[in-house]
This record gives sequence, structure tokens and C-alpha cells, in this order.
Amino acid sequence: MKRFTTALAAVMVLTMFLSGCQIQKTVRIDPNPNLGASEAAAAGGVSNKVRKDPYAAEQIRIAYVAHDLGTPNNQAWLEGIQRECASWDNIQVSAFNGESSAETQVQIMGDIINQHYDAIILQCSDGTALAPSVAQAEESGIPVITLNLDADTVHSALVMAVDYDAGRMAADKMAEQLGGSGKIGIIQGVPGLHRTDNLEQGFRDTIANYSGIEIVEAQSASFEKETAITVMNSFLQSHSDLAGVFCINDAMAEGAALAAESAGKGGQLVIWGADGEKDALAMIESGQMSGTIYTNSWDEGSTAAKIALLMIGSEYSYNVLTRTPQVIMEPIVATIETVGDIAAEDRW
Repeated sequence: MKRFTTALAAVMVLTMFLSGCQIQKTVRIDPNPNLGASEAAAAGGVSNKVRKDPYAAEQIRIAYVAHDLGTPNNQAWLEGIQRECASWDNIQVSAFNGESSAETQVQIMGDIINQHYDAIILQCSDGTALAPSVAQAEESGIPVITLNLDADTVHSALVMAVDYDAGRMAADKMAEQLGGSGKIGIIQGVPGLHRTDNLEQGFRDTIANYSGIEIVEAQSASFEKETAITVMNSFLQSHSDLAGVFCINDAMAEGAALAAESAGKGGQLVIWGADGEKDALAMIESGQMSGTIYTNSWDEGSTAAKIALLMIGSEYSYNVLTRTPQVIMEPIVATIETVGDIAAEDRW
């Protein structure tokens, strides 16, 4: 096992922030367009805080605070973080379950800050509620990297799957599969979360281009498969001629597909999700689902860990930012025609 060194960290920081727009093949960085290197230096890009150098210490501690540690996405992100850190024997990754509660996450964040962790990777249950905790961590010299569900305050970085464009891509492909006409529903996530709201907006804006398609129902299932089964049953009872449904995540799309099967309509409706978890890919292959927008969540977690390691012990300060830098993962439109291109080793 090897130890992560300050010299390597410094080289990687310069590479990430100054030399280009990509850090790996499947990722593009959306940097702050209002702040270049010279402007950052003029603005005081070197932090006035005294940061410890964890690479010279016995152990680096990274906290991963999940919205719900039991979901496939959160498990894949955690595994990606652990994979990235496994090469160094002085890095400890601790996972915390937010249990789908912003209040629980706020309590966890307070404990992590008080215990002086070196970096935090966070999936916010509520971006507004978590904003003070994120700001407190950053002011304490702890870089915060959010995953998919962002915080409503400027912080070190956001690593995310596409949201608005995912909705747009799903809408175009779904319209094609519907032949440009039909009644459809939307099974929503938790209203007020940036990613889920943007996904839905991208879908709505795009599907509006197809005059023969009508959205007749929209209801939240809070990301839960079992709740989505209930919602889908309600849709089917209210609309016997329902032709399809777009679900904000794959778990809800899987629930919708199971409800359709129970109603004797298995494989007859166009059912879409957005995530790309392996169970959804298998349901596309079996004809139970029509498609999803796939993101490699292992790579997403690994990327968040890379950024955390770049920032720990560096002279980088979030104070020079006017908005949070974004790393956007590459999406793949997965349908029966393309799902086979996603290799088994990339299915999470």
C-alpha cells in the first residue's frame, strides 16, 4: 500500500483547475467562468486559514454522508469512493446514513465538523436545510463535495449526473417510442431538489414539442419503488388508455413496470427511468422497461473522492468562488437497442 503525497496532490490540483476541461474520459468540468487563475490569485486564492497537512499525518478521514445509504446509487457512490481511496493505507472513508432526512444529515454534519474530518462528500436531502452546515464545514477548512443533490451555498465542488438534459433525452426517445402520440404520466421524486426538478423540467419542456403527447398525471413517489407501485396503480385506474410514464429515478420506474405487469399490461406501456442501475438495465433487456439514462455511479463516486484528495491539505480556498464548480458525468441513453453496449463490469 502507498501513501498519498503532498507533491502529487499539488500536481493534480494544478492539472484539474488550470490545465483543461477534462479529468477523465467520462467527465467534463464546468468551471467558474467568472474566475480564471489570475483573478483567483488577485482575489486571494491562497487561503488565510491554517490547514493541517493530512498527508504528513497518520490518517486522512473522508466522510460520505448519504441521503439514503440503502439505495443502489448511494451504495455505488460509496464503492466508487472506497475504490479510489483503497490504494493509500492512510485514508479512512466513513459512511453515514442520512435516512432520507435533512434533520438527520444536519446532525451528522455537525458531528463530522466537530470531529475535524478532512473532507466531506455529501448527497443533500434538502439543499436549503443543509446549506448552513456546508458553509460551516467550508469555513472550518473542510472541503465539501456534493453528489447529485446539491447544497444551496457556494462550496468546493458538485459532482453530478446530467439532470435537465437527462429529461430532454428521455423525452425525445420516449416520444419516438410512442410514435409521437399518447397519454403519459410523470412519477416525481421529492419536489424542491434541484436535480429532480431539473429532470422533470427538461422532460416537460421537450415533450411539449410533440403535440400528440399529453401529460395527464404527475405525482410524487419520493424515489421509492413501493410507493411508485401505488402511484402507477392510481394512474392506470384513472386512465385506461395510458400509454407511458416517465419516472425521475430507476427505482420508481421499476415499481411502475411491476404495477403494469400486475394490471396485465406488462410490456405494453413505454416506461422510462433515469439513473442506470443494473436492475433497470436488466428490465430493459427483458422488455419490462423501455429505457433509462445511464450514468456510471462508480465513476461518479471515484471522481468525488479524487476532488476531495486534491483539496485536502492544499492552499485552495472556496472563498475565491462565485459559484460552485461542477463536474458533470457523461450520460448514455439506454434502450433495448443500446443497453448491450454497457459492459457487465460497468453495471452497478
